Amino acid sequence: MTPPVQPISEQQVELTALELHPDGRRVRLTHSTYQDSACFGPALAGCFPGAAPVRRLDFQLLPDIGGRRQRRAVWELESGGTGENWQDTTTLPPDLRLWAEQALAPDPPRRPHWQRRGGWTALMDWLDAELSEQGTERLGVPQVLKDWGISFLARVPTTLGAVYLKAVPEFFRAEVTVTCTLSHELPGAAAPVLAADRDRGLLLLADAGETLDNGASGWFVPPPGARVWSMSDSRSLMRHLARVQRGAEGLPFLARLPDHGPAWVREQLPHLLAGPLFLVGQPGGLTPEEAAALLALHPRLEAALDRLDASPVPRTLGHGDLHEGNVLVQDGNVLVQEDRYTLLDWSDASLTHPFLDGGPQYLVPEAQRTQAADAYLDAWTDLLPRAQLRSLLQDGVLAGELYRALGYTDGIQPHVADDNWHSAHLHHFRALLRLAVLP
Repeated sequence: MTPPVQPISEQQVELTALELHPDGRRVRLTHSTYQDSACFGPALAGCFPGAAPVRRLDFQLLPDIGGRRQRRAVWELESGGTGENWQDTTTLPPDLRLWAEQALAPDPPRRPHWQRRGGWTALMDWLDAELSEQGTERLGVPQVLKDWGISFLARVPTTLGAVYLKAVPEFFRAEVTVTCTLSHELPGAAAPVLAADRDRGLLLLADAGETLDNGASGWFVPPPGARVWSMSDSRSLMRHLARVQRGAEGLPFLARLPDHGPAWVREQLPHLLAGPLFLVGQPGGLTPEEAAALLALHPRLEAALDRLDASPVPRTLGHGDLHEGNVLVQDGNVLVQEDRYTLLDWSDASLTHPFLDGGPQYLVPEAQRTQAADAYLDAWTDLLPRAQLRSLLQDGVLAGELYRALGYTDGIQPHVADDNWHSAHLHHFRALLRLAVLP
């Protein structure tokens, strides 16, 4: 899923490591500052050897200093209890005492397995065993790229190059099966799978390139020196998406995915457009004017979903959270061809109308979207004239914001206690309002 907090390509991070003593009463705090764009990158391994990361307790964006963006991260670590400077939680400042008490409390039922005590050790044991089966071994501590309530992702240096370890919670466990199937059946639909454990929600993936991050959605900042994204790139990416969607038609595993097509989205409209989800009057919530404008779109959204449902465009594989950050590209410094792309993160996979999922607004820069959309529609010209396909895609782009919002309200929020997610769907409500006034 798209992160609630925008990543920053280069920033200063104030890291506080909160180590837990085995006695369950004492902690040790260590502070450092480093430069990194990942959640904490190699900093924990370098600053705190011998301690295993458990989970991130806090994350804050800090005021700019000298033109540089800053953030603070507090991480919980497991320790063997050696060394000095252990403190009872009652002696800590109030803000750190809160995190220490939270860390020392028993694991709640909904906490993902990799964030539980012993979780890191279990991940490393599985990883090392699977690498051994592949005829390779780890060269140091993995660099953690994501670690939150919905997934864990780490880049692992090995004797044969980088591979990726991913873990997902129980409610996203289907991602393991979907990724394994797609990597076998449709090249470029998912990263090649080296090992998998569905019962534990674990994947070991081959390196399939670099994250696209072309600036299309505004969530990601292209790295310094990145190749300029061209119209040819946008068209080839959208063709690749269409090829995956059409290639998935009729695959047997689709019947086992949830049906999240237009009819399902239409059924969810009363829930989505009910007042509580607007969070009016709450921090970051919709304004009364935004809420009223969204309610007024109800008939238009129903009509768009009905047209999609009645269209001859076949239901196929849906991703649910397609954006530039979920696309990898190989050889980024050369002209991009369709076979250089790989799609990631199939946690929201469903059976759906492809146009609910295929909007170019999250994949290609704004100035290139019209031509990129035409390249995407080339794959369906055997079913309808292009003018009708364009109209249907407009319906899909509009109603697709509801489809994406449901990924939060239906897919994440019932399962994750983290308050960072409770308003994530509002981004798509606001995007819907912006799209509704476009010609």
